[in-house]
Amino acid sequence: MRRFEFTENISRDEFDGFAEDNAGKVKTHFLGSYEWGEVSKYRNWQPLYVGVKEYSDKAPGGVLVATALVLKKALIAGYTYFYIPRGFTMDWSDFELIEFLTGAMKSFGRKHKALFFKIDPDIKLHTIDIEGNVIEGESNEKLVDFLKALGYRQKPLNYAFENEQPRFTFRIDITGDMDSIRSKYSKTTLHEIRKSHESHVEAYKGTAADIPEFVRLTEITEARQGYISHDKSWYSKFYDALNPSGMVDIYLGRVDIRALTERARADLAENEALMAKYADNPGKKARNMVKEINNRLTAIHKKLDDLEGRPQEEVIVSAYITVKYLDKIWTLYGANDMDYSKYYPNYAVYEKMIEDANAEGLKVFDGFGTVGRPDASQGAIGLYEFKKKWGGELTEFIGEFDYILNKPVYLAYSKLIPIYHDIRNRRAR
Repeated sequence: MRRFEFTENISRDEFDGFAEDNAGKVKTHFLGSYEWGEVSKYRNWQPLYVGVKEYSDKAPGGVLVATALVLKKALIAGYTYFYIPRGFTMDWSDFELIEFLTGAMKSFGRKHKALFFKIDPDIKLHTIDIEGNVIEGESNEKLVDFLKALGYRQKPLNYAFENEQPRFTFRIDITGDMDSIRSKYSKTTLHEIRKSHESHVEAYKGTAADIPEFVRLTEITEARQGYISHDKSWYSKFYDALNPSGMVDIYLGRVDIRALTERARADLAENEALMAKYADNPGKKARNMVKEINNRLTAIHKKLDDLEGRPQEEVIVSAYITVKYLDKIWTLYGANDMDYSKYYPNYAVYEKMIEDANAEGLKVFDGFGTVGRPDASQGAIGLYEFKKKWGGELTEFIGEFDYILNKPVYLAYSKLIPIYHDIRNRRAR
């Protein structure tokens, strides 16, 4: 019979070392890292670092077999609740370990007056196609049934962004060379990447000094979409907390308006010279050329009217913040000025992020969230279509599970939370 022991107050070195030493054997996620616990302090969570040790003849002193970042939130009357983002860092096929850890979390939670603890494991529910239909492949229905048998209450399977974390994402395999990765991009994506380069868009990795630009673009995006995401000070705190460990990067895309204007003026001069050449020629070929040149001149004048009304300088119009952990990278936050969308800056930035991640030897590029099917949310369909174009796998997770420790108070809390979210959303609008 196996012998386990629940352990509290695991050190940073031991906590992160377990994930690093067991990468590929256990499920890991940046949301379960020690660093994410430290970042979460800025959002009024108290991080608790716990785990399980297993003892055997080969390991009489015990060896870690699971860890968990437990985020504790204070409620009224001394009550709390626990959130374990993306679940325990462990081998999820080890049902005996899951059962022990669940029991240990029950005792640990009650010691902290937790009403419940929540998990949303980074475990694929089943393999699906690009439209969200279940196809032959991986399935973890047995794990879901086992969790329910242990007493976990599964939340309804959502298809948009109703829960703590996205239940769907696009994940791109970025092993191999860039040519093989690009071969999976859609034709539209390849075309728009080329257009971005032709439009004098430069994508590059920034520094902490660029956070104000990201915030500016975020405000533009929020105003356009009618929502508020985070307090603007959050992004600097987030970046500064993760930067020492090398987990965070900011990528930006800028358009050189001066260069575009100069090129448009050169195109205008060239076509006016052609017009002078053909204007007085009575031939049919010349008349067709004049018609074609007139169309080009109309388009160039329209472009110049737009460009000359903009600042004649390099303008930052797209920005993304990424998080790296072990062999994966996530695009956590993004913002774009849609007044410059005709230059496709977000395509240039997205490819730059993939190129850099590939060069660093990372294996998975995660778009960090999408809807589960095209009709799930009209507001997010553009996000779905954009991420779909990059050739990743649409991945569906098993969802959110609550383990209730105080049923009467939990039920009252569950009724109040939707009211709170509704009030908050109304204020945001």
